Amino acid sequence: MRLNTLFAVVAPIVMLLPLSAHAEWPKGEREKYMAQCVPAAAQKIGEAAAKAHCACGADAIKSYPASDIEALMNNKATPELQNKALGQIAKCKATPPAKK
Repeated sequence: MRLNTLFAVVAPIVMLLPLSAHAEWPKGEREKYMAQCVPAAAQKIGEAAAKAHCACGADAIKSYPASDIEALMNNKATPELQNKALGQIAKCKATPPAKK
């Protein structure tokens, strides 16, 4: 009986371990991404919208393995990885500021 209780407590924790290993950007890489993304996007959609769009894009790929994120940031990613990341980032809707 105690074994079942122990298993019920430990099993969910063990199953979540792989998710936590890939849940964050490598140190400094998110800031690097934002520093590159925001100025480029701001030219077309304005500063505030660019910050929101780039933050959404950063969140969209933060679950990638650290090696994939580093490859993307250093322009060493495979075309397949680049397309996958761009597809995730494209889901973030960038809207230009309303014209007055």
